[in-house]
Amino acid sequence: MKRLIMGTAGHVDHGKTTLITALTGIDCDTHREEKARGITINLGFAHIDLPSGEIVGIVDVPGHRDFVNTMVACASGIDFALLVVAADDGIMPQTREHLQVMSLLGIRAGLVAVTKTDLVEPELVEMAVEEVRDLTAGTFLEGCPVVPVSAPAGEGLEGLRREIAAVAEGMEDRPGGEVFRLYIDRIFTVEGFGTVVTGSVLGGALRVGDTAYLLPGGRELRVRRLERYGREAEEVCAGDRASINLVGLDRDTFRRGMLVCDRVIRPTSMIDASLRLFPQRRDLGIWSQVSFHLGTCEQQARVHLIDRDRLSGGAEALVQVVLEEPCVVQYGDRFVVRNSSSDLTLGGGEVIDAAPLHHRRRPSGLIENMSRLADGGAGELIAAEIRKRYRPVSHREISDILNLGEEEVREAVAGGLPEGVVRYSEGEEIYLAAG
Repeated sequence: MKRLIMGTAGHVDHGKTTLITALTGIDCDTHREEKARGITINLGFAHIDLPSGEIVGIVDVPGHRDFVNTMVACASGIDFALLVVAADDGIMPQTREHLQVMSLLGIRAGLVAVTKTDLVEPELVEMAVEEVRDLTAGTFLEGCPVVPVSAPAGEGLEGLRREIAAVAEGMEDRPGGEVFRLYIDRIFTVEGFGTVVTGSVLGGALRVGDTAYLLPGGRELRVRRLERYGREAEEVCAGDRASINLVGLDRDTFRRGMLVCDRVIRPTSMIDASLRLFPQRRDLGIWSQVSFHLGTCEQQARVHLIDRDRLSGGAEALVQVVLEEPCVVQYGDRFVVRNSSSDLTLGGGEVIDAAPLHHRRRPSGLIENMSRLADGGAGELIAAEIRKRYRPVSHREISDILNLGEEEVREAVAGGLPEGVVRYSEGEEIYLAAG
């Protein structure tokens, strides 16, 4: 059975939450302030049962510009998108921003709902559909289904359900990997059970009774109870929306942005990455202060340009990001950067090294090595780590340093390593050294 999560996107008051309620019967606006203001402020969660018997999780995001940070926290855990555009408004600022953010975070599939069709004439609905086609041209949503709907009248909902099912059917499961990771997006207490955290499972699997760890910090926990889409489960896996009842720490120890993991993996205060800015956004100088967003983690950071002195809107660069606080990341993780006051999304990128050396200078050799990492895979990453050391390193050490599973390291080594890396074995242990 596939395990997929769909995320909503779109401008404020375009009817995302009303549409999800009409599709699923679940009201995602559960907070008193949301009811009072009539807008989504926090992430909302629902699920839809498909005719195939599969369940697709849904994360409903706020569309107001003041809550784009919350939208970013959601988007890093979704597999495909439902972009919502109101027929009476058309394309608006957060429509464009949400689409740009989802593109940066590597989302590759989705569909569009044109809502509030009962409020306008058919000609305006057709105009809104054409506007959507123009907006999505050249993006991951180019050529996707565009479905006109009226949630209050129930019009178009069955067609939208069919299209959601078709998109889900055409997608592959999220790659599981070995390491269980879940960025915490909500924390609460259930009487008789204790602390419960929720989030989207990014990798691996976790079972009832397992030991888990709260990161950064490595504090040990026990998994008492698991839920998947509100139903008790023995196991949750990559691609699930999960609730985890944890025993071992007080509720006050947990905070949004922390990570639940099945092993202790190293935090970092520095990453090497590729970074792309949105077109028509402000340029970045050689050192720039930004707000850094990865998963539900949000903090201030400094971006150091490596292969140029200035990064213009629409361009891409190799960078070193120096974080204000330790963060737990993996190779290939996607992130978003906003300006330092966090009211304008600048762009985003991908982690190419979660354990880099501090680059005080920018020699040509460094740029060449980072370019190879950006274009390569796990083999290049392992080779880069070997070159930092003067002694042989075991595959277990590499696994620990790079926050990868031991089998993932073995598979990468078996697939071949770049020139200049020597491999030898002693029993079950694989050793690697710079040749």
